[in-house]
Amino acid sequence: MHPIAALQSEWSLFSRDVERSAVGAAADLGVTVVPYSPLGRGFLTGAFADAGKDLQSGDFRAHQPRFTGENAERNAALLDPVREIAAAHGATPAQIALAWVQQRASVHGVTVVPIPGTRKRSRLLENAAATRITLTDAELAELEPIAGRVAGDRYPDMSSTAVSREV
Repeated sequence: MHPIAALQSEWSLFSRDVERSAVGAAADLGVTVVPYSPLGRGFLTGAFADAGKDLQSGDFRAHQPRFTGENAERNAALLDPVREIAAAHGATPAQIALAWVQQRASVHGVTVVPIPGTRKRSRLLENAAATRITLTDAELAELEPIAGRVAGDRYPDMSSTAVSREV
């Protein structure tokens, strides 16, 4: 048997269920965590000024509960502290979201290699610069409650996700 080298799971300011047991197990076993959607499927970038209404036709997020209707409006309001912290660091909301993942990994004693899903070279450089941002304890405390306030599930059917397995 070959040992497990990496665990790929969604992990972001909006999705923290992986912290219940998977991240701790990864740390105990020396397994790297590869967070996908560390930018909350783009929501944490602040790019959706009008949340669900800004999605192009055919965008899969138009069917994601967090991006639709009142959920989208409520979730957009959750970005205010992210934007404020970004401004204080001369950074983007995306950089703050990525810096947060890095620091949460340190708290859990696990190595992370996030997959932000970048399509543009400028975004790649921006994302890489997030590794130079260190959030203060006060900033981390301000970001802490966000996941608990997110409206809507990650997927329309959550039966095959960690949430259904770890409850």
